[in-house]
Amino acid sequence: MTARLGIDTNVLLRIAVPDDAAQADAVASLLKRLQVDGVLFVNVSVVLEAYWVLNRKYHYPRDRILDFIQAILERREFEVAAYEAIGNAVYLCRMTNVDFADVLLSEMNRLDGCAKTLTFDRKAASRVPGMELLA
Repeated sequence: MTARLGIDTNVLLRIAVPDDAAQADAVASLLKRLQVDGVLFVNVSVVLEAYWVLNRKYHYPRDRILDFIQAILERREFEVAAYEAIGNAVYLCRMTNVDFADVLLSEMNRLDGCAKTLTFDRKAASRVPGMELLA
């Protein structure tokens, strides 16, 4: 039986930023155990928070953060919520100058059947596919 374990953002971050050796070792050990049987569930809020922390606290460039998220999407050990929306958001961020959180929100809404995502954010409405200015 496959174990499915949810993780907090700090667990995911130790993969990108091994600045705490004990925590990084614990995550590496966990990933090794999961190679046989099990997955780590990555919630959308974890992806968004990881993006924010890597950008604001660690000053990672945008492309490096997008590469990290893409790598998580591709690893067998991870089951990522809203996989298609996150993958589309990574792609759209690489192709255009849009905010990751805005484009992810718009993609999640689109995939959930919404015709548009309404916003008061003029910049997002002008750049993010599927977003429309409300006023």
